[in-house]
Amino acid sequence: MTDFFETTAPEAVGISSKWLIQFLARLEAQDLPMHSAIIMRHGKICMEAYYAPYTRDTLHRMFSITKSLVALAIGFLAEEGKLSLDAPIVSFFPEKLPPEGAYEYTQMLTIRDMLAMKTCHDKTTFKLSGVTDWVGSFFTTPPTHVPGTNFSYDTSSTHVLGALVEKLSGMSLLDYLRLRFLNELDFSSEAFVLKDPNGVSMGGSGLCATPYDVLKILYVIAQDGRFNGRQLIPKDFLQLAKRRHSDPYAKQSSFEEMQGYGYQIWMTRHGGFVLFGMGGQLALYVPEKDIYMVTTADAQGRQGGVQLIYESFWAEIYDKIKSESLPEAPEDYSELKSYSGSRQLFFMPGDAQVPLAGSVSGQVYCCDKNECGVTDICVSFDDDKKGGRLSYSNASGAHAIEFGIGCNRLGQFPDYGMKYAASGAWRTPQYFLIKVQIIDSAVGNIYMGLSFRENYITVMFRKIEESLFNEYNGIFSGRAKV
Repeated sequence: MTDFFETTAPEAVGISSKWLIQFLARLEAQDLPMHSAIIMRHGKICMEAYYAPYTRDTLHRMFSITKSLVALAIGFLAEEGKLSLDAPIVSFFPEKLPPEGAYEYTQMLTIRDMLAMKTCHDKTTFKLSGVTDWVGSFFTTPPTHVPGTNFSYDTSSTHVLGALVEKLSGMSLLDYLRLRFLNELDFSSEAFVLKDPNGVSMGGSGLCATPYDVLKILYVIAQDGRFNGRQLIPKDFLQLAKRRHSDPYAKQSSFEEMQGYGYQIWMTRHGGFVLFGMGGQLALYVPEKDIYMVTTADAQGRQGGVQLIYESFWAEIYDKIKSESLPEAPEDYSELKSYSGSRQLFFMPGDAQVPLAGSVSGQVYCCDKNECGVTDICVSFDDDKKGGRLSYSNASGAHAIEFGIGCNRLGQFPDYGMKYAASGAWRTPQYFLIKVQIIDSAVGNIYMGLSFRENYITVMFRKIEESLFNEYNGIFSGRAKV
């Protein structure tokens, strides 16, 4: 990938190299699994950090950042005269309505309401049990309240808007956006959007792209849609999208998410706005200091994890900026480049070896009947104590997870074929914990805890991922096989 933005020493744009090191170190010190971080000011990148095996060119699941792209696509269709923001959504999907006709509150729902997350549903409808038609569920599920009145974070609403884009454009969501403006930004040709069970692009969460791709989109949005002297995105629509239309204060649990919501774009403190995806996918711009931050991470299952990213940015970088430039500091800049260029994906902290390890290594345990369907399990440690493997059998056969100790080992997760990075450590003298990080089109992690007592083992599986790996949830025990 070629450089789209100029790169500069942080001091040239009023940021100390030491602040950026402290920013990354603060996040890592709190065991937050970061995947990337980019800081840019005045259109010049002053820091890029990627956590191996992630690189600048690695596609990453962006989750709800996808929603912001759907909003841009709606803005383009409005500009083309193919829809009005105040049109009722039911008028575009007569084939999806219940046989007896649309519910009253659904009939009242407009595209503008949906953009502002003022839908008529209080939950995402396609996540209800038994749903296979994600778009149809939005119209057949009874609404809970009058639309346009209350902020309700409803991913199915944005999914329907994405389906509308595909219906009116005759193209896939991403192909339409490539045609309208992404090609002008040298957006990754490998990028894609996952599909729902009926082949509709997952407009609420399916984008897989690079952090650098997202920074380009953020930059053009920050410039009110202009790039290289051309108006790529309708200015009037963007100015509306970046304005507060909904109040999520009473609905959201983190302070940053309480600040306000535009058209599929969140407001932040200090007058900023952010394209926000679950787990720490952030594309933040603050006009007052003309500064950009893009991060990818996996803070799922970590209460307050995303807020930690914000707090680290505000405290270690934003609040310290007082000028447009600082004196040159070549030694500090060299230290930053060395530090940011040597980041590794989070690995499980703990002890590498305990007295018990030798006696349980290679021992097969026959498991009680359990909800995970595991019949036997065995952990084996390498002689050099730098890793090992967890072997187990379930309904689909015999499997093994390779893990590092003090590092990650990479592999493909059984049955799913998705890339993973796994590490393990002794958390107590009797408890070995493995963290398997899924680093693919799905992003999440699976904890595999092994507790030993005499001839028994207790296994704890906990998956933290949106929709897959459900068989890796449960606790069960087993007895050593003689």
